[in-house]
Amino acid sequence: MVAGVTQSTGHSPQKEGGEPSRQPAKIAAIAEWGLIGFLAVALAVVLQLRLGAYGTEFGYDECSHYVSGLFIHDYLAGGLTTPPVKYLRDFSSAYPLVGIGHWGPFWYVIEAFWMFLFGWSRVSVLLFSALTTAAIAMLLYGVAAKPLGRVLAGFCVLAFVSSPITQVSSAAIMLDGAVTLLCLLAALAWFRYTRTFHWRYSIAFGLLAAFGLLTKGNAGCLALIPPLFLLLDRNWSLLKRASFWAPVAIVIVIAGPWSVMTYPLVAQGFRFGWGWPYTSVAVAENARILLTAYGPLLLLLAPLGTIPLFQDRRDATRDLSAVSFVLLTAVLVFQCVVPAAIQDRYLEPALPPLLLLAAIGIRQIAPRPVISLALAAIVMVAALPWTASAEVKRQFDLTEAVAQIWRHRIADNPSVLVVSDGGAEGAAVAEIAMHDPARPSLFAVRGSRLLGGGGYNSQEYQPRFKTSKEVLAAIDHYAIPLVLVRLERGRDDWAHIAQVEQARALEPQRWQVLYRKLTATGSVTLYRLTGNDKQKLDTARLKQLTGPRSL
Repeated sequence: MVAGVTQSTGHSPQKEGGEPSRQPAKIAAIAEWGLIGFLAVALAVVLQLRLGAYGTEFGYDECSHYVSGLFIHDYLAGGLTTPPVKYLRDFSSAYPLVGIGHWGPFWYVIEAFWMFLFGWSRVSVLLFSALTTAAIAMLLYGVAAKPLGRVLAGFCVLAFVSSPITQVSSAAIMLDGAVTLLCLLAALAWFRYTRTFHWRYSIAFGLLAAFGLLTKGNAGCLALIPPLFLLLDRNWSLLKRASFWAPVAIVIVIAGPWSVMTYPLVAQGFRFGWGWPYTSVAVAENARILLTAYGPLLLLLAPLGTIPLFQDRRDATRDLSAVSFVLLTAVLVFQCVVPAAIQDRYLEPALPPLLLLAAIGIRQIAPRPVISLALAAIVMVAALPWTASAEVKRQFDLTEAVAQIWRHRIADNPSVLVVSDGGAEGAAVAEIAMHDPARPSLFAVRGSRLLGGGGYNSQEYQPRFKTSKEVLAAIDHYAIPLVLVRLERGRDDWAHIAQVEQARALEPQRWQVLYRKLTATGSVTLYRLTGNDKQKLDTARLKQLTGPRSL
């Protein structure tokens, strides 16, 4: 609800029957929300442009998030005529980046419907990411405007969108913004339940928690929200209400089977083991991440936002402090205990409650709006070194090379081997899928799959072959006619990249250059491998190599 709309001191317009018309207030509220939404989207897009998002290929995890959305879009567009597991096998064999299983399908369905409306281009999906960021910002404004006023609500919007954590997330196709939105909505729903005891808020919390878990595992922090509110309010009578336990049943029914079934796959991505060794490191690292999320001044103000929790009066400010404190605690405890990984973006769900607490802290120090504005401006200026530090996205220089793949695609043997480091390998596969006019109509074979091996994300990578002769024999075994090679000076992540270059030297006459681009750090080259280009694709053999291993 947007609060603070000024009412006229004169006579209100009258409806028939003498009731005052609320139309002007509604129009003003809609205009206010529209303006905040527009400014939030505009700022998010400007920051995306600053980080080079619209001219850069997708990188690392976002490749998988993009291709997973494409998969669901294409399956729904095909009329659901193929059994889903078979379609998944076929699609993932061609574009082996579908991440459903390691991540839940919920947000990919939302992404797919966006693609139905606006297409699957880079611009379209990046605008979808910007709108997710703007939705969180608008929600922040809505919950802060009444208790804190428009000035501090606007500060929360600006601080969230411009935080380096948000900038990086918004400039990519990632799930962290989705988890942030779902967590904030869920925390607000449970807070409303604790104040009203209405079933609808309990059910809303359960649904949001289930959807969060069906998006990404770190939404599991929401399991801590009800017990933390119990400890804060000490309203133990809630335990006797069936509505208190309803979310447990909802989550078990909707997300439980999926979570149990996919946990072994998710656990493969854990970078640490359970226990104190991880927690001791995570506490220090997550504190460092929060310190740089918007600067140390913000972090000093946030504890002041908990002051209303220790006061006897119950008002909107204390309520906002309570929900912010509980959500922030839940996120931090989860991230310091569950050993998935330690990354800045994993703490994006902590930003909204942290910013709300800082805004409350500003109000505690400076209750007058003018002084609040001045202090908020000081915080934003002090944060400039951090907001300006968001890294520009890595450029792989693959766009034209991928266009050349489609120009030289061989109808009877539509396959290409991608040889590059991990980030560029996934980027190339996603680019190829984006431009496929009849997905899936080409096999993008990952070099790390054909020529390497290892665990999840190739953390335990080992080259499959010892010699370049064996590497060339493997390529010929699958009769792959096109080979895309990206070389980067100073990187030797995967041994098979050098092996392919050595294999080319064995029979240089077979490697016909179709496209080459010299970059500041290396080169991107597309080859046609003569001999293989005359053979017909053995689809069954290639699917056995590239198909999903967990099905």
